[in-house]
Amino acid sequence: MKRTILLGCLLATAGVAQAGLSFQELATGSRTETFNGISGIANMAVGTQVSLGQLLTDQLGAIAFTYLGNESGYSDKLLTVAGSTILTEANSVGTTVIKAVSAVGAIDFKFEGYTGLFAKNGLMSGWAPGTSIGLIGSNMTVNSKSFDFVLGYNDSAGAAKLGDWDDFVVGVKFTPVSAVPEPESYALMLAGLGLVGTIARRRSKARS
Repeated sequence: MKRTILLGCLLATAGVAQAGLSFQELATGSRTETFNGISGIANMAVGTQVSLGQLLTDQLGAIAFTYLGNESGYSDKLLTVAGSTILTEANSVGTTVIKAVSAVGAIDFKFEGYTGLFAKNGLMSGWAPGTSIGLIGSNMTVNSKSFDFVLGYNDSAGAAKLGDWDDFVVGVKFTPVSAVPEPESYALMLAGLGLVGTIARRRSKARS
């Protein structure tokens, strides 16, 4: 009984720590080439619509980027906005890199296709013509790994007719820092602990 009550208190408190990652649609695109060649993700036909946008977070924590593959004529890569390399096509499929998230808002990353032409997360006006970040899916499992979002990069670098969003594909998983409980959560937890204490005292008196 005591363990059940304590577990209930802990679960009630844990409810305030939710993953704060979201994808914001800024535009839509239409595939002019088939999305294909990425292991574990079904091909998608010409004409299917793609949400284009940015990843945002309202919490601090860590984000894991996993390289899922590419179908590209360029040497595409994933970088921080400042230019530090995160993942490249030289990495093995399934390679994961974890980065700290030290500020809320747009997650710090960009894709690069043709040298010097970027699609920067959180800065759609700064995307090179024809490049973009597309949402392949949310809450996806790819090759037995689960991801909050799967993103595909279009590296057309000015030739927007080449719209497939399979040029560099990554899965992202966000882990938030545990949130500080709200006052009502503290009250619930204290009430539960008080009840646990009462039960313990009653059992102690019954044994004496």
